[in-house]
Amino acid sequence: MKAFSYKTDKGILQIGVEFEDTFYNFSQAWELYKEIKNNGRGPRLNFLQVMVEADFFKLETLQEVLVTLKEEGRLSDLELKNTFTFEPPIGRPQKVLCIGRNYKEHATELENDIPEEPLFFSKAPSAIIPHDGVIRIPDEVGRVDHEGELAVVIGKQARNVSESKAMDFVAGFSILNDVTARELQKSDIKAGRPWFRSKSFDTFCPFGSFLVPKGAVQNYNNLELEVTVNGDRKQHTSTSQMIFKIEEIVAYISKYCTLQPGDLIATGTPAGVGELHAGDIVECKISGIGNLKNRVE
Repeated sequence: MKAFSYKTDKGILQIGVEFEDTFYNFSQAWELYKEIKNNGRGPRLNFLQVMVEADFFKLETLQEVLVTLKEEGRLSDLELKNTFTFEPPIGRPQKVLCIGRNYKEHATELENDIPEEPLFFSKAPSAIIPHDGVIRIPDEVGRVDHEGELAVVIGKQARNVSESKAMDFVAGFSILNDVTARELQKSDIKAGRPWFRSKSFDTFCPFGSFLVPKGAVQNYNNLELEVTVNGDRKQHTSTSQMIFKIEEIVAYISKYCTLQPGDLIATGTPAGVGELHAGDIVECKISGIGNLKNRVE
């Protein structure tokens, strides 16, 4: 069960769901479900971020709505047959936080020390683009790299949470490409400056295409991750190779800043980061989560 945000050919934002290998309009499905259950006071769910923030984004909720409509014979009318475009699953997160050097081989390839505790930094939310969006390389910025990562979406406010309770605050999982202006990053590090700007150019945060509810991903600490450029594999690993697991990451960050519903955490990239050029097609895939494909200009 995978959810996504999309825009209709008339420019209307809606929630979609992939159910039994078919795409459906979940926003309309939700309204029909409320009608069947005589629950007119339930919230409208036209935006996936609203669904997450209202704590409605759960596997059980998605299943109940779609199965109910299927049994009522009303689901097939909601199949997405017209042209639509993907939007980022969460369009306006308060924070986009990333974990650096969370795979030993990646730390080694960039000649960095392996961290003893999670190293986190931020990207500007304005850098987010959706699946099929275009990554635009700024003039005279130098080398720009791809960094495919498993993304965690926070579902509840989290402050000083324990590792044992951390997953209670996670809504689901997606994919994020932490596009990085590598030369600029290295020069900032050498000068003792933060590397925020090298991560935050417009279009440097492809995100999507799906948001998969936590309950649908049983073994999130052992997912296959692959990044290809023009069909050639560049990065390949399992999330089991992460130095710090998802529970550790969520708990650690929550000690230093309160996580809010809709916040994104990119959990780190494996070895194999490489340069992107105009005309490239970069695709990130994670087993059970989906794919995120973008063109470079």
